[in-house]
Amino acid sequence: MKTLALEDARPGMHLGIDVRDTQGAVLLAAGSELNEGLLTALARRGIHQVSIIEQHPPLSPEELETLRENARARLAHIFRRSGKTATDRQLFELVLDYRLEQLG
Repeated sequence: MKTLALEDARPGMHLGIDVRDTQGAVLLAAGSELNEGLLTALARRGIHQVSIIEQHPPLSPEELETLRENARARLAHIFRRSGKTATDRQLFELVLDYRLEQLG
C-alpha cells in the first residue's frame, strides 16, 4: 500500500484501506476503485489523502516462468523428506498447483 495526497490519486486506483470521515463513518470501503466522481466527492468531504494498493506492472513471460521454477524448487526442497507414496505426491501436486495459481 501507498499513501497519496488526494490530488495525486487517479481514476482506476484501488483503495487499500477504508476512507472514513471525521466521525469514523466509512465513506469508501477498502478495495473500491476510484473514479473522477469519487475523487471530487472525497475532496468536498475534506479528505486530503488516501491509501491505495500499489499495482505492479505485469510480469514478462520470462519473469513468470522464473517465479514458477522457484516455487517448484522450493516445494521440492520442503517435500524432500516426505515419503514417496501416492498421497505424498498428490499433496505435493496440490500445493504446487495452488502456489502456481497464486502467481497467475
